[in-house]
Amino acid sequence: MKKSIESYNAFGKDKPVAEQSQYHMNCAEVLLRAANDTYELKIPEESFRMLQGFGAGFYSERTCGAFSGSLAALGALYTEERPSDQAKMTRAAKLLVEEFEKEFGSLDCDYIKKHHRDEVEACNPVKLRAGQVFDRVVAALEKE
Repeated sequence: MKKSIESYNAFGKDKPVAEQSQYHMNCAEVLLRAANDTYELKIPEESFRMLQGFGAGFYSERTCGAFSGSLAALGALYTEERPSDQAKMTRAAKLLVEEFEKEFGSLDCDYIKKHHRDEVEACNPVKLRAGQVFDRVVAALEKE
């Protein structure tokens, strides 16, 4: 995931500074796109627009966008067609919460920004670490 996250973090940086904000992808978008690339989820391009509202903790500094994007990716990876008991997705979500809280101390954007955001790179390091958390969760579930 690291390579994909780094690529999406840099998206639009080759554009003039005044235009770069138009290409920015929030934490949720980056995590879902990176998981899509890495795990070959085959998520259609138009589906990524749904993650726009998850940036900056729902633009209210609530639940971290990197967490939200990761959870969406786990849903694409582990949610079964109906009828299903959804047991694997339930385990995936619980494990993601547990591992994310271990890594960052909270699921809240506000807390994560205060303790883990970089003044120069903004949330780019958070996204990279969230990708590592995601990979750990998938590895644990694949061992089952």
